[in-house]
Amino acid sequence: MNNSTVDLKATESVILPLISRKGAAWVVLLSVVLLSGLFPFASFYLLLLLMTLLSSAHSPVRVIVCLLCISSIIVFGPLIALKLPINNGGNDKIQYLDFMRTMDASGLAYYLSTQPEVLSFSTMYLAYVLFGPTDLAFLFIFVISYSLLLCAVWKIEYRALPIFILLMTSSGAFYSSYANVIRQAMAFPFMFLFFTAGRTRSRLLLLMLSSLAHLPSFLIMAPYAAYRYFKKWAVLGAILMAVLFFAISKYNLNALSALSGDDGGYVSKKVGLYSAWDEYSVIVVALAALALFAVNNYLWLRSTRNNVRKAERLHSRETRELLIASNFAFISLMATYNLSKVFERVYIYFFVISIAYLAVLLARMRPGPIKAIIILTGIAYSVYGLFKNLFIAELLFSGDPFGFLTSSFLELYRNFI
Repeated sequence: MNNSTVDLKATESVILPLISRKGAAWVVLLSVVLLSGLFPFASFYLLLLLMTLLSSAHSPVRVIVCLLCISSIIVFGPLIALKLPINNGGNDKIQYLDFMRTMDASGLAYYLSTQPEVLSFSTMYLAYVLFGPTDLAFLFIFVISYSLLLCAVWKIEYRALPIFILLMTSSGAFYSSYANVIRQAMAFPFMFLFFTAGRTRSRLLLLMLSSLAHLPSFLIMAPYAAYRYFKKWAVLGAILMAVLFFAISKYNLNALSALSGDDGGYVSKKVGLYSAWDEYSVIVVALAALALFAVNNYLWLRSTRNNVRKAERLHSRETRELLIASNFAFISLMATYNLSKVFERVYIYFFVISIAYLAVLLARMRPGPIKAIIILTGIAYSVYGLFKNLFIAELLFSGDPFGFLTSSFLELYRNFI
């Protein structure tokens, strides 16, 4: 056998495996792209469940987490943006379309002269100018606010994102925030960025931006900001204010307008609007919030008492701040118990902050059976919560939420093309 034959065989032994590996990789990639195009929701949700399950044993790869975030934006955008603009069940899409047209007719500056939520209304106006009173405008708003929220959570702990997205999309808070209470959704990113900001100026700016997006976010952020300077006195003050607010809202609702000092102004109008709505029982939601509040604080106390090193690993500055903000949100929640419409909006803040805290805590726990059981429970809740909410939110995806589950990529985005 001559040297050339030996060299040829040696080259083949190196190159052929490389070719076969690259070929296999391309086949897998093309298969994934094809499946994602044909079954975008199924592909995304399978990746979400798989990533969440694997995170119980291994830290997820950053690139795949990034892909998961992008997939969630692409998949859930049409579900939210294609909500029917009809008068049914407190649907806010009609109201937001009316806001857009009013701003266009009266001028943005004139409209905002009596409207403190400058940031969210300016964003709505920008969406209207770019795309008109269409579903594409609502898709634009969703992509901006939801992307910023994912970036803010990434900054706290990127490993928490699979669990965070899983819990978010399985709860009513997600559909309410991004399909109905849109201004609240715009406040979320600035609230979460607030927890990672290191300088006082940055914190004050983010506090202002969250309030300019949705004024009730100030109920959570202001007490938390005060806590950084006054510690237990801020907690005591928040509790006393909550008791006072609870008593007034229960026995003398009109006194809230007098306390605001703006007769006929923004706060008075809001009080009148909330008091005019029919009341419904919020006791089930309050009990769920109480249970979540107890779990959050139990996990904190358990980790800090038993093992100092474990506590340091689980609790960074950001997680401590998430827990504190969650507790202040709970105090605000109890204060607004008698105003059901205010209560359900504060509950969304409490719930999202709380699940962010739990997601970060789970992501930082060491692999083990306890972590695996908790994550499996979360996955079971996710599947149940997702289908439960699709049954309730029949206005989503042009009134066909279950059609969304089986739509191809082109079918998802046909209305926007």
